[in-house]
Amino acid sequence: MNIIYNENCKTTLMRLTDKSIDGIITSPPYNINTERNDCYYNNGYSELDDLSENDYLEVRTNEFKEFSRILNDKGVICYNISYAKENPILPTLLITKVHNETNLTIADIICWKKPNALPFQTSPTKLSRITELIYIFVKKEHLHTFKTNKEISKINEKTGQKFFKHYVNFIEAKNNDGYKCNLKASYSQDLVNKLINIYFPKGSLIYDPFTGIGTTQLSCIKNGCNYLGSEIIKETYDIAIKRITELNCII
Repeated sequence: MNIIYNENCKTTLMRLTDKSIDGIITSPPYNINTERNDCYYNNGYSELDDLSENDYLEVRTNEFKEFSRILNDKGVICYNISYAKENPILPTLLITKVHNETNLTIADIICWKKPNALPFQTSPTKLSRITELIYIFVKKEHLHTFKTNKEISKINEKTGQKFFKHYVNFIEAKNNDGYKCNLKASYSQDLVNKLINIYFPKGSLIYDPFTGIGTTQLSCIKNGCNYLGSEIIKETYDIAIKRITELNCII
């Protein structure tokens, strides 16, 4: 626990035993490197982010097969993926393929609203995106019994019916932490904190196969959860370790 490996997640997944983690919070490469080569899309994953459609779907689905193996029976995967303007159908194709070829399925879809929209208003046809989707995967046999962190607000004394605090599938959170580095496509601790609040009790072990600059891990520490991570790019991995070390020193 509480380790980030500087390696491809395929290698890390081989280290992990069956049903050994409580959940995954991650955002994979979006396969957008072929569109542009400017600084916005230069996110450090160039050799992994310019695949053909079929190759991209195959790589991601094989990862999900391993995610299913290492996830405990009632665990949860929070998977943030957006679309590229050249191939907007790609995330939908991936979700369908995962449902058809693994024992995972969608339990919920969360809409994440960000303060700032991207890309800028330069397209005569496409909308500037101020929201992204977060797909909540669980094992099919536990579609209605997977574990969450939802708190009970009251119980009907006559029927025993439980009522929970107000949880909705719409989250407003920052785009990112504002940390300046070559990785342009990071999300925010603000977002991860809210996901942990919904799905992961204290002590949960959360894995991020695309760790980036350590955002998921920082939120795990702040929320009393344990973490594992994989980050293939050495420069980005070093930033993640630096940020975690600095936080631990403060705590």
